[in-house]
Amino acid sequence: MFSPLAFPTGMILYNLSTSLPPASYSSLSPYELYREPLIVVAIADGKELGHGLIGIDEHGDSGGVRQSENTPPVEKELDQMMATLEDMKRQYPSAMVHQILLFDCSKSTATNIERIIIVPPPETSRTTTMKTVMCDLTALILAEMTTYAKTLQGLQSIASPSTSQDGTSANGHLWPSNPPDRWAQRELDGSSHGDRSRSESPANGIDRNHIRASMPAQLPSRLNGLGESMSNSRPASPSDGVRTPPTTSEGVSGAGEAPDLSTAMSKSSAGAAWRGQSRDRVSVQGFGPASLSERARNKGKGRIGIIIGALYLQAGRWPDAVRELVEGASTAKANSDHLWHAKALENILVCLLMLAWAGMDFQIPQVCYPLADRPASTKSSNHTPSDSTTDVSLSRHAGTANRLVSLQNLTNLLPDLMSVILNLYTRAANFGGEALPQIAFSESVIRFAKLLTAVHLCAGKLNDDALQHVVLNTSLPKTTRISTISMATMPSRTDIASTLLKAFPSSSSETYISITERIMILSGIASVFSSLGLHRKKAFVLRELLSTLIPGLIQARKVGAAEMGVHPAAGLSALDIAGRRPTTRGPGLSDGEDKPGIEELLDVLGRVYGTVGSKPTLPKLALMKEEAHEQHEDQNTVLSPADSSIEAIVARVLQNAALRAFGSLHLKIDILRSSINLCEALPDLHGVLRFTSDLLRTTGSGIAPKSDSSDGSTALPREDQIRLANNISRTISAAKQLGMQCLEPEYWDDFLVRGVEVIEPASWKTPIPHAKSELETAAVVVEAKQAGPFIYNPFLKKPNAGEIEPLLVVGEYSEFRVTLQNLYDFQIEIERLSLDSSGVVFTSLQQSIVIGPYCTQTLSVSGKPETTGSLQITGCIVKILGCQRRSFPIFSDPWTPQPDTKIKSVGLSAAESSPARPVSTASNPSPSTRPQSLSGPKAAIVGLRVIGAQPVVVVKSTSLPQSAMMVLEGETKSFTVTLQNLSTTTSVDLLLFSFQDNTMISSRDSMTNTEILPSEMYEMEVRSVQRKAFRRLQKEGELDVNIAPGQAATFEIEVLGKPGLSNGIVQVDYAHLGMPKSEVKETLYTRQATLPVTVTVNASVNIVGNDLLPFTGDFAWSNQHKQRLTDRSTEVQTQQGTRTMSQADQKGNSAFQSLLQRLGSGPHGVDHCLLLLEVRNSWPNPLSISLQVREIISKDQSPGDPWRKAYTVHEILQPGHTSRLILLLPRIRLKNPHAPIPTLNPANQRQYVVSVSKISPETERTNREIFWYREEVLKHIRGNWTEESTSRTGDIELRGLKLTSRMVSALKVEDLGIEMRLVAPEDDSADVVRQTGRSKFSIKIDEFLTLKTKIHNRTQKPIYPLLRLQPSLRNQPHNIALDLSKRFVWHGLLQRALPLLQPDETTEVDLGICVLCSGEFEVGASVEEVRIWKPPPDAATSEGVALADTAANLFGERLLEHTERRIWHAREGCSISARDADADSDG
Repeated sequence: MFSPLAFPTGMILYNLSTSLPPASYSSLSPYELYREPLIVVAIADGKELGHGLIGIDEHGDSGGVRQSENTPPVEKELDQMMATLEDMKRQYPSAMVHQILLFDCSKSTATNIERIIIVPPPETSRTTTMKTVMCDLTALILAEMTTYAKTLQGLQSIASPSTSQDGTSANGHLWPSNPPDRWAQRELDGSSHGDRSRSESPANGIDRNHIRASMPAQLPSRLNGLGESMSNSRPASPSDGVRTPPTTSEGVSGAGEAPDLSTAMSKSSAGAAWRGQSRDRVSVQGFGPASLSERARNKGKGRIGIIIGALYLQAGRWPDAVRELVEGASTAKANSDHLWHAKALENILVCLLMLAWAGMDFQIPQVCYPLADRPASTKSSNHTPSDSTTDVSLSRHAGTANRLVSLQNLTNLLPDLMSVILNLYTRAANFGGEALPQIAFSESVIRFAKLLTAVHLCAGKLNDDALQHVVLNTSLPKTTRISTISMATMPSRTDIASTLLKAFPSSSSETYISITERIMILSGIASVFSSLGLHRKKAFVLRELLSTLIPGLIQARKVGAAEMGVHPAAGLSALDIAGRRPTTRGPGLSDGEDKPGIEELLDVLGRVYGTVGSKPTLPKLALMKEEAHEQHEDQNTVLSPADSSIEAIVARVLQNAALRAFGSLHLKIDILRSSINLCEALPDLHGVLRFTSDLLRTTGSGIAPKSDSSDGSTALPREDQIRLANNISRTISAAKQLGMQCLEPEYWDDFLVRGVEVIEPASWKTPIPHAKSELETAAVVVEAKQAGPFIYNPFLKKPNAGEIEPLLVVGEYSEFRVTLQNLYDFQIEIERLSLDSSGVVFTSLQQSIVIGPYCTQTLSVSGKPETTGSLQITGCIVKILGCQRRSFPIFSDPWTPQPDTKIKSVGLSAAESSPARPVSTASNPSPSTRPQSLSGPKAAIVGLRVIGAQPVVVVKSTSLPQSAMMVLEGETKSFTVTLQNLSTTTSVDLLLFSFQDNTMISSRDSMTNTEILPSEMYEMEVRSVQRKAFRRLQKEGELDVNIAPGQAATFEIEVLGKPGLSNGIVQVDYAHLGMPKSEVKETLYTRQATLPVTVTVNASVNIVGNDLLPFTGDFAWSNQHKQRLTDRSTEVQTQQGTRTMSQADQKGNSAFQSLLQRLGSGPHGVDHCLLLLEVRNSWPNPLSISLQVREIISKDQSPGDPWRKAYTVHEILQPGHTSRLILLLPRIRLKNPHAPIPTLNPANQRQYVVSVSKISPETERTNREIFWYREEVLKHIRGNWTEESTSRTGDIELRGLKLTSRMVSALKVEDLGIEMRLVAPEDDSADVVRQTGRSKFSIKIDEFLTLKTKIHNRTQKPIYPLLRLQPSLRNQPHNIALDLSKRFVWHGLLQRALPLLQPDETTEVDLGICVLCSGEFEVGASVEEVRIWKPPPDAATSEGVALADTAANLFGERLLEHTERRIWHAREGCSISARDADADSDG
């Protein structure tokens, strides 16, 4: 029946086990054949043959006996093995095959090998040797299955498994009840004659070569090509014949006669069609014994068919198994045999999964569809049985598409099919004797849930990965994660969990299942929950598992103690006597193996509920090695289960804080107490100590409270805390009695050390540390003086008393004050405490102390450094009585974890500490102003330095009386300071002067304001950089100052009168380096000597107001016209004209008149504007002021002193008077007046600048334009004042000038220049057009003239211009001015588009005009941009343009560009004065 030749592509999967199943599994056979082992294999070593190591005694027991002299040793030992085999048959009668495997033996060694399978040695074996052995075993089991199946077919029925009060069943044996006489006789013969026990079995006459030929070469993960072989793989009929199982014992004799396959298939199909037609019929049962007997026979027939189908399933003939199971399921369904109906459906599902795993195409039988007998309206849209048949038909050309369709149909059917099976199991429980035992029902539910979980984890698909996981129990790919699976994936986790919870054993089932079975069920449920990622449900099940384990372990401990004859309380001593070590590792594991055990199980349970454990969960924290427990404690070795670094401890504190805020505290306490009880029941001393410590750690506050706060109390009552502390002491004592000396827990409070302080030296002896870079920066500051950039002077930073590290002297003890805290209600005894340091060699004395309950105590510890260098006190090394010796960092500041105001995670992820968000330091490198993110407690480190001797310098004298002086604004004065070196052995070879004043402090405070405008920021930086209040006057060629011991030196300091200056400090940093500055590699230390100076600054000359007005260009044109006339005269006149261009140094109106005469000639430009300055003398004495204005230096002029040809305006101001000065300022042209406002201080430079004020781009452009033109004006003007009576002099502060948009319009030169002039024809007389000004002309009427308009593009981009000319009557209202009929005519267009005007290009446009009457006319001109020019795509410059555009976008400059078309108007229109020829002749 089960010949593999009928289905060569089938497989038998073996499940090897070294232990017997529980006794309760016998009640489930033959309902579930896999519950008991079918093959018992004995393994023997062939190398021991002939050495007398194998044999049995005379009573049949195995043992070593002397060999007979007449019998060969090998044959006798083989006979002894056969006798042992017969004993195995009697010991395991339910197994079908009993076989001996003799390894490392050749056939030449053994002669009688008929009942023994020989496995040759590895050196003579081939790659297929073990496969051949397994084929031999397979042949035996298949033959025995045939015998067993025929025996079953001779039975009338098989009873269902049922559970009684004592856990036994009615058919609690593998073999069927009431077997036929032939089967009983064969069993009797097998017991009497061991060598012929299976003589009637088909295995004796089977050809093993055929069996081996059907075995695949290897077990593939996915069988490729099986679809092609399926067409020839299925025989016409099984080798022994397969038909409907007989209902009587007489039917067994005809088992060898099998009907044709087509006939059987047609009958099956006809039966399915008939059932489909009669689906809606109502079955009517007959009355009387005949009808009941017929139904019982049908039920028995269906049950036997289901078992035969299960045999086909185990034999690897899955299509035949499906056929038998479909028939059995239909029969059971028709007879309401719910229990066997469910089993048939379950086995059909297994067959379909095996076919899918083997890569075969299949069809789902009709009987599997749960909606087959219901109306169409109630059918699910996902499960449509119309495409399926009741029989399994394998496609002869199984393609990938068909297989995928079959897998998809099976995937859609799984939830409903499993629901039907479970419902059938539930319905069967309503009938007496048909209830499925709890262990079988729960395992079925767990199997279903595991299958659904595999589909869910594979994104709702029954793919190859899911099949490999279900069949071979391989791991799913690492890419499969719960977090990556959509919540809409079907089946959903919620549905799977609901199904899985049905396997949970109820409280009423405790009577029918043993503790072992209950533990197995709960473990399976927890495993599936873990795969689904439902850790909370898994923890709930594990908690129930603990409640089951603990009573069982206690009872087992009592029984074991009773067997050993000792009291249960003396179990630890008994373990020590037996030589066993208490452990929580898995059974059969050595200490070196790292596999999960009870301890890992409790860890998982604790993590889910959020217990704070001593075993770190962070990846960076490594566990303590096992060898550390076996070593004796060394005083210089810190034993800790976690990394003792400060970072690791802080990370663990954060993790513990997150765990404390997560979950329910009562549940955590309950879980930890259960863990302690479990470890005590094992017993596991290490687990008792660990979880007791975890309970104290979990219930602790986990904070560093203030000294006057009571927030750090523990959640446990005082009695419970004392009980736990005593439990630790008792457990440690018991461990020491067992020889475990180093079994100690970790202390449960990381905030033991709250402070370490050292007495600092006197402030006047405290050196200040400086880096080498600070020394170099200070040297740059000295060299840069006043004209350098904004350089930060590190010596101006006032040292913070908290940042200065105290210094120690080598060989001298220093006292440290250590503060300790105990937040628990029992005292803590500290055996040894010493300071933990790093850096130089440091010797610390050890102290001991007892800390009372819930208090803070201080302890004095002494220590001394042995060498010079850097020393850091990082904490204390503490050995607490009953705890491990470890290092505690210093947490001096109070710390309490702040709960998150926002819910950033839910579930178990909420127990993880959220990482601090990284903060960028590019835009704000200052640590003081950088925003601080939420972080853990900061471990304090006491930094100390051991250095050599340093000199002492004081201020001996100064030239200032009472260190005070008075200056005027802009005036400079100097004074001297004398420094004395009081040291007699050490000289001063480093002397640095630094200065501070109140204006620097106010400016620094103002510059920290983020709402300040960039222009104001620049103004404050300029006043701080270019106008310093103090500076040292250093003589030329003066080298570094060196003050010898006991000597003095004098220095000169200059003071500048700045507005607002009231006081300042002269700071002198000195040190003894003993080497050149360039060779300094380490940190240097300086001391400071300071001299406070009081300064009174009085007002002198102030700028009260200013204004800028436009100025006509007619003066410059007139001077140029006169110059041309002068050029025609003699050379002497030319020389006189040249002398008039010398520098003017006049006063009053004569100077201004002289300046007007030089406009347009020499270095003076053509375009100017008027600058009006109002200056006031605030000093009580007259002051003489001088203001200088210089012209713009052209490109062809030499770059000498720009003020060499500037003109000067002098004025004498009386006390309290205000005078207005008129200055002629050249108009200015800037290429980029909208450039960003710079900053002189690198600390204020930001990569991304966001305007703090919400202003429009137009306003921003105006502000920048005003800023840059103001800076340009300040470059062309300067001034000073002099008090002639005292010869005091100073500079006038002109940065008080303020400009407006109107002033900028008068000052700047237009981007597009427009000039117009009239030209007469060449043949006309010269008196037709006469120019009287820059744009003023006098003409005659009725003359044809040409109006030339000149356009100059001064921008940096091309322009598409549109010229508009507008003639009008001058000095007339608008409506009259445009009425030019019969007055003014022109030839051409007044509005015309001009070609593209390139940068710095000039074009000229002509327009013919004629004035018909006398009068005053004016022609205005305007140029409008037709469209905005865009640069063409150029391969050579595209990269540079792209970079420039990117930079402009980053700084927001793109918003300031003009995005609309622009228009320019002529600054001066063309004024035309027309006159009659007669009037001109009359004149």
